[in-house]
Amino acid sequence: MPGGDESRLLDNSGWSSRTRAVAKYLQNLFEDEAVHGRKALSMDSLLARKTRKEASRMFFETLVLKTKDYIHVEQGKPFDDICIKPRLKLLKSDF
Repeated sequence: MPGGDESRLLDNSGWSSRTRAVAKYLQNLFEDEAVHGRKALSMDSLLARKTRKEASRMFFETLVLKTKDYIHVEQGKPFDDICIKPRLKLLKSDF
């Protein structure tokens, strides 16, 4: 089965439109940050100037992407900022 691993890595066909949109948004942000030599994003910076509704949606979709192993998240201690790093699956996917 040629390309089986590749297609499995990039399979995001069952995703909601909102999950796809957030994944594409993060993918673009990580590409922009890579130009400046940064490899991670801060959740606080992502949620700045967002409404509560937008922030809660972004947080939820971040959890979805983490569950599907498209991003890695770290939080040092409760209520600290959350650091988001891309996984290869996110960078290679076509949303």
